[in-house]
Amino acid sequence: MHEARFYRKLDSNRVQCQLCYRTCVVKDGHRGFCRNRENRDGTYYTIVYGKPSALQIDPIEKEPCYHMWPGTRIFCTATASCNNRCQFCQNWHLSQRSLEELTYYEAQPEELVNAAEHFGCESLSFTYNEPTVFYEYMFDVAKLGKKRGLGVLYHTNGLINEAQLLALLEHMDAVTVDLKAFTDTFYRTVCSSRLDPVLKTLMNIHNTGKHLEVVNLMIPTLNDDPNDVRQMCRWILKNLGGRHSHALFAVSPQL
Repeated sequence: MHEARFYRKLDSNRVQCQLCYRTCVVKDGHRGFCRNRENRDGTYYTIVYGKPSALQIDPIEKEPCYHMWPGTRIFCTATASCNNRCQFCQNWHLSQRSLEELTYYEAQPEELVNAAEHFGCESLSFTYNEPTVFYEYMFDVAKLGKKRGLGVLYHTNGLINEAQLLALLEHMDAVTVDLKAFTDTFYRTVCSSRLDPVLKTLMNIHNTGKHLEVVNLMIPTLNDDPNDVRQMCRWILKNLGGRHSHALFAVSPQL
């Protein structure tokens, strides 16, 4: 077991997670909303550290990251679960499962970096499920990878608190953020989350000068209202405009 980095100890052996906007209060013997962090006798642990459920080599464009290191390969890492409950998730078999429901590998950070170098990958990527829910693992792999000269990027839903994000970005070269819609109603009813934390994350990343790409997956009848899309584009231009940010729009036939 690996102790979590960001949490507060409360009375009665309870803890309060500080990693994402949910700030879950977790009783002894229970897990937070993401299923990946467990309270044991008043100490909060990440149960997926060193236990990736997916390891794969992809072209960087599949991240998607189209405007940085084109034509290179990324070594991708994912674990179980997520801090969203998106009803349209393409990787639901990872993101909507707990660790016990999946097959996983045993791999410490140095082993992942060694594998990336062995297979000739230029960078490390954290993707497929939400990397925030394996923050400690991602952080240690990213830090080691940067020391060894690899690029580092990750693909996120943006539901991470500011201080934790800024600490992680010190070891990141690029971030791809899913802006799933531009209404809080969509986020609440389709993703069981909120829009505002995502917008704050986007601005925080942009303000650091890190390379940022924004993905909006349009789902017909759910988030494709022209007025909402127009407002989203105006917001992106106003708040993220500049040489560090890029937006990608895709249409999904899923729902």
